[in-house]
Amino acid sequence: MAGLLMLLHYGLVIYLWMIIARVLLSWINPDPYNPVVRFLCRVTDPFLYRIRRSVPLPRSGLDFSPIIALVLITFADIFVLKTAKDLSMGGNVSLLANLLFALVMSLHDILRIYLIIVIIAAIISWVNPDPYNPIVRGIYGITEPVLIRIRRLLPMPVPGIDFSPMILIVFIYVLDTFLVRTLL
Repeated sequence: MAGLLMLLHYGLVIYLWMIIARVLLSWINPDPYNPVVRFLCRVTDPFLYRIRRSVPLPRSGLDFSPIIALVLITFADIFVLKTAKDLSMGGNVSLLANLLFALVMSLHDILRIYLIIVIIAAIISWVNPDPYNPIVRGIYGITEPVLIRIRRLLPMPVPGIDFSPMILIVFIYVLDTFLVRTLL
């Protein structure tokens, strides 16, 4: 049974890298008739299509379904690895404990991804980006609802300097450190 779970783990890791390769290839606009590109599209499209249809995503021109897919696959992979480890040690397998562990680790991954997006938004705010760029619109679409709430609660001590991204970064870091560590 543990061998089958390890095989499933390797399959999930390979599929995870296929999604990453698909995203990276979409950035360079490859030849759509290339057999590798066609294979990656054929393998990843059904899963990404289901995510796009079932999860409401912001209308920013960016496709966030690969990020959601990566989190879901990571969740399944952590669950499979933890269950395989418990089976190989010969102890009792607690599926509920493994499920909770996978949920906590996925929450950790989501917080880390959001932390990176907030840092990118803060760096972008230092320059004068094109407001019609879909990447800039997507990043602002994800971060601005939270940053606006922080700006309403805290006045700007120095005009022209926005401390709300730093406050949000500290909050995400504290939430990740205490909540995830406590749940683990």
